[in-house]
Amino acid sequence: MIDGIKYKQMVRWHNNKERGKASLWEITPHYAEKLEVEKERARFCKPIQAGVNLWQVTSGQQTHVVNLELYTCGCRKWDLYGIPCNHAISVINKAKRFLEDYVCNFFKKPFYLVAYEPMIYPVPGEHDWTRTSGPDIEPPKFRVKKGTRKEKRIKGKFEVPKPKDSSRMATITCSNCGLQGHRYTNCKQQLRPELALRKNKHVVN
Repeated sequence: MIDGIKYKQMVRWHNNKERGKASLWEITPHYAEKLEVEKERARFCKPIQAGVNLWQVTSGQQTHVVNLELYTCGCRKWDLYGIPCNHAISVINKAKRFLEDYVCNFFKKPFYLVAYEPMIYPVPGEHDWTRTSGPDIEPPKFRVKKGTRKEKRIKGKFEVPKPKDSSRMATITCSNCGLQGHRYTNCKQQLRPELALRKNKHVVN
């Protein structure tokens, strides 16, 4: 089992590194989609400049303070997630600055490549192992407990039971329109910005 896990991790590690080098995105796809959602919400924000990097942003009945120098917003969302919230995006657009400069470096391509830079080294087979003079370590003895074995786990109190329908298409729900029976890639309605970005392989037109 351990050898199988090592093999899968070795393949996955190498594939992620090679795909990262060949990719065209500068922000990781998952957080690029989150950024598209915040861009759409930023249209309803009204920024007012108070200083060089200090702004007041009104959104509905709420008012927040955005500091571009400290990368903070009164809603604390920018502080927690590392990507600008809708309030900060409205300020960045108003100030005519680049949005990508205010995304945490942790979510950018260079950091992604650094994460997969270390190598998982291959391990030789048992025929190449060095023999020792001591006794071989045997696996622990497995003892079967008395009583009837449980074949199914006990479900939680608030766990939703799985649908009995065997058709997989009956359970697929479109993340764009909310209807069942198809995915967002085949949806006839106009795609949301984050889904359009995902369908376009995160290549900005």
